[in-house]
Amino acid sequence: MTRQEIVIKIAKINHIIGEWKYRLDLDGEVEIETLSPDLLYIDEWVREIGLYIKQNPSPILTRQITNIGFTDLLEDYVQKHEEEIESAYVWVLNKYVRQMRDLQSLCDKQSVKERGPYKDLIAPLANEQVATLLQRAVDAGILDCHYQPTLQAKTMQLKIIAFAVSSLCGFPRAYAHFEKQWNREGNRIATCRMPRRHVECYEAAKTLYPEVDFSSFEPKHEIATFYVPQGDDDIIEMYNDLIKFSYIAPDTDLSVFLGIFDKKKFRKPVEWIKGQRQLAYFVYLAFQKFNKKTLWIKGETCFRVNGNIPHRASFVTGYSYLKRAGWMNKYDVKLQAICNKFNHIEESVMPHEGTDERLIHTSRCVFYSTKGDKEKQKMYSDLAEGGYIAPETSFSIFEGIFDETKFTEPVQWTKSQAQLMYFVQLAFKADNPFDVWRKCVHCFCFPGGAKPNRGSMNSNFRSIKKKGLLDTFDIELKRIANNYTCKDMDVPDQTGAFIFSNLTPN
Repeated sequence: MTRQEIVIKIAKINHIIGEWKYRLDLDGEVEIETLSPDLLYIDEWVREIGLYIKQNPSPILTRQITNIGFTDLLEDYVQKHEEEIESAYVWVLNKYVRQMRDLQSLCDKQSVKERGPYKDLIAPLANEQVATLLQRAVDAGILDCHYQPTLQAKTMQLKIIAFAVSSLCGFPRAYAHFEKQWNREGNRIATCRMPRRHVECYEAAKTLYPEVDFSSFEPKHEIATFYVPQGDDDIIEMYNDLIKFSYIAPDTDLSVFLGIFDKKKFRKPVEWIKGQRQLAYFVYLAFQKFNKKTLWIKGETCFRVNGNIPHRASFVTGYSYLKRAGWMNKYDVKLQAICNKFNHIEESVMPHEGTDERLIHTSRCVFYSTKGDKEKQKMYSDLAEGGYIAPETSFSIFEGIFDETKFTEPVQWTKSQAQLMYFVQLAFKADNPFDVWRKCVHCFCFPGGAKPNRGSMNSNFRSIKKKGLLDTFDIELKRIANNYTCKDMDVPDQTGAFIFSNLTPN
């Protein structure tokens, strides 16, 4: 076996394992059978490489073998997916893992001899300059005497140390050697990002290396605005809709909104006053087609969520969750309609609000309703006649709890919070399954302006349900709610009517 053949086999193993790791990072699972056909020979290659290294020690080959990595990760993956992988591949991979560990042990022994006094450092780092620089982190308590992270060390601190030492020593890949030194291949320090708050300990780590320029430590993006083929008329129409339905701050100037589409006109980010997940939903639906590669970077640049910079990773996870849950066509129908109108998507392909499928998050403030004005008017009259809402409540105020554009003030509820909770659950829960109590707090108040207690309503409803009072807690309210939801009402027996004593109202 010649040295050239050994180098080729090391390169092939590196390619196969690297391809497996890439697919694992991409999809979370890998069809082992679709990798290179040479996979079935890697266990034999490792055995041959080991025999050669024993007879012909070589620091260069040792480093190449060490760079293969991911042995523990591969073993763990095979164990978890053993039933899904063909038995021939399982046998080869298990044998590869065992022989690779033996080979790495051999390389480690040879590397220790090569490193001399720096036996605690891997070969590329085993020199006086690196040891001296790392000693600063040892003195600061971030690394121990063997140059390994202490229990208190944070990943970002390690990233700072690796960046600083690599910068001073001229390593082309800032983190590769240190991920091996600290056994961080499964939890890579290169992908760690600096948090926006509580950064004192990280800034302290930077002071260990005052001679290092950290300006390139975190990637910085220039002001990135959205490219859209639509003209100003479409943009202005979207702006008006977002203002109308309270998605962006009402004092947002049109010139500010136009600036997120033109770098030269950009003045400041647009203030988004709904949730960040709704912002991710909006950014994706409105701008994804022409801004795929930098969509979330632009979203971070062009918007603020209630005064805060959006979290880019949360953008991705929020959108991904909606997609996995199958909610892309029903999460926020008004926001989707705004985006579809902006992108000139025909109404025929838009979801219908009148379907039986429950919508997820139609508004953060008011109740979504599939009922018409007739049912709402009837509910208003019944509540007023029953003394459940203040007599001075007009229908124009009441209908505001169904439409942001008509909302002026909360409806004053004159009965107990327990009765309000019971009514809202029966009347509005079906159309607002995920945020009914938040909307209740916004849409109702008690005499004097007191707000309902959201947590208390949720827990009290569970108590009513547990005691079997769901049909009898307040017969009149149940009748009003059933008339609104068009449900038939069972007539309770006399012992079940108007039971209030079983639950103490808040």
